[in-house]
Formats: sequence, C-alpha cells, structure tokens
Amino acid sequence: MSEGVWKRAWKAFGVFLKISSLTLGGGYAMVPVMQWEAEKLGWMKRDEFLNLLSVAQSIPGPIAFNTAIIVGKRVAGVPGAILSGVAIALPPFVAIVAVASLLKPFLNNAYVRAFLLGVYAAVVALVFNVLLGLIKKQSWTILKLMVIGVGVVLLLINRNTLYVVFAATIWLLYMWGK
Repeated sequence: MSEGVWKRAWKAFGVFLKISSLTLGGGYAMVPVMQWEAEKLGWMKRDEFLNLLSVAQSIPGPIAFNTAIIVGKRVAGVPGAILSGVAIALPPFVAIVAVASLLKPFLNNAYVRAFLLGVYAAVVALVFNVLLGLIKKQSWTILKLMVIGVGVVLLLINRNTLYVVFAATIWLLYMWGK
C-alpha cells in the first residue's frame, strides 16, 4: 500500500478520535460532527455523506462506529476503516471504565445531574437535526407516506417492532414479485 493511504488513514484516526473524545451524547450526537469534519476536510460533500449515513444505518451495530468505518474506508481504504473504527470506539471504552470505577460516588450530585440533563437536551436537538436533514433529502411519494402511516399505526397498536418488520417484509416481497 502506498504511503499516502497510511497518511490519510492516520489523519482519519486523529479526526475520529477527536470526535469521539469530545462529543457527548452517543453515536447520533457524533453524526453531525462527522459530517461537518468530512465536509471541512474535503473528504466528501453533504449528499455523499448522507448516502453513506443511510448505508451505516442499515448495518447492524452502533451508528457512530458504522459511519466511522464507512467514511474511513472511503478516505483511506481498509487501513482507514480499521483505524477509524478503533478511534471511534476507544474513548467511550475508556470513559465507561473510568466512570464505572472512579465517578460512581458523584452520580447523585445535583450539579452532575443538571449537567447530564443539559447534555440530554443537546443530544435530542442534534438527533433532530440529523433526522430533519434525512427527511428533507427524501423524495416523498404517496406510497412511502402510506408505508410510514401503516408502520406508525402498527407500532401504536402493538409496540413490538417485530410485527412492523414482518409486515414490511411481506409487503416488500409482494411488491418485488410484481
């Protein structure tokens, strides 16, 4: 492999390590930061990032990890994917170990609780921003709106998502067979 690939892979490692270290709120809070960094560094445009995000959401696993791997592969091939995945997973791992072992006595502190409530509100806003971007990008048809409506009704009737997935799979197989 060329030296340029490894240089880009280590650059991706640094970027994703920074994102994972400094972003509070989990994977969906990291996604807008990843998008901003990818655009700022010239790795990809907004539409391309949203397409990669759609792929990352369809793969089982944490959204931040999946997105980092896909973006890392796009930037620097397999080394980029591996280093990006490690970079995005390392800070939460260290933080979980630290919180579990060192900070447990402080979790009932009023200031800590207030801080966590503020973080929660910010995360909700960030997730809403990503969702809004995906909704705006979607080309809506009557059929898509009907499928969403049926899914919402099924979820309201029975909160078990298995029925929704089963019904959608049967419908898709029926439509594909036409």
